[in-house]
Amino acid sequence: MAKLPKNLTQHDIKLLRIFQTVVDCGGFTAAETELNIGRSTISIHIANLEHRLKLNLCQRGRQGFSLTREGQAVYNAIQALDHAHTQFSQLVASLSDECSGELIILTADQLDQSRLNLLSKFCATVQQQAPKLQLALDVLPLQQIELALLKDQAHLALMPGYRQIDGLQYQHVFSTPIFLCCAATHPLFNQPDSDIDDELLGQYPAIHPGVDINPEGRKQLQKLKASARAYQFDTRLALLLSGSYIGFLPAEIAKSYIDSGQLRYIKPAEYQYPFNQSIVTKQHPRDSAKVQLALSILKSLLPT
Repeated sequence: MAKLPKNLTQHDIKLLRIFQTVVDCGGFTAAETELNIGRSTISIHIANLEHRLKLNLCQRGRQGFSLTREGQAVYNAIQALDHAHTQFSQLVASLSDECSGELIILTADQLDQSRLNLLSKFCATVQQQAPKLQLALDVLPLQQIELALLKDQAHLALMPGYRQIDGLQYQHVFSTPIFLCCAATHPLFNQPDSDIDDELLGQYPAIHPGVDINPEGRKQLQKLKASARAYQFDTRLALLLSGSYIGFLPAEIAKSYIDSGQLRYIKPAEYQYPFNQSIVTKQHPRDSAKVQLALSILKSLLPT
């Protein structure tokens, strides 16, 4: 069976194109003019291709030029490759042509550094590939995002995959840990971790996100006395810095406050849960070209 390297090199493609031209011209002699190289050079190229494929592709000699069965199969495969290339080019062109107007991207909360980096790279790539698109970014509560996607009022969202709604599709992007925190003015700030347990934590007012989060997070929240509600991380941070509440923050958002001594983690090995992020789109969006372009760009930016 013919076996080229997994990734075709430019040299492989060159040899296949020469073979295709020879077949199209009906032989080596007629292909000389088309390829602008001598017959002996063409013969060397075809021999190299046969060696790489470990196949005899054609008969050449006094009786003329003819394809072997394997040569015909390889030629057909080249034709199929040409067709696929044409289809791909047409698809990309159609996406670029159709993708004008607004591309609406929603997020559910304050962006940590990982999501900020991903979104900024995405915006730059969209501007390069589809300059006619006008990006519109906004932050909305989870339920409003779900409704906007279902009503084709938004194209894509970067949000926690706490629950999965019929009609939407979810692709997990990454996770970041969320830790229980308190401020420097909170009574627990100077309390050693060894003295802190579930019973003690349950005595202090805590912040609830106000949504039904993942099972790991629910288990952690059940240990606390919910006395305030804040889903957005910046508003949750304000409650924490008041010194009146304990609550969970993602590590990337809490880090600068931890480093400056304004916040501390409370038993971080025990009181934490994963904050899972997903790319969410409608399963059958009205502006499918925009959504597919956005998804293809995002997937190209994600680590493999």
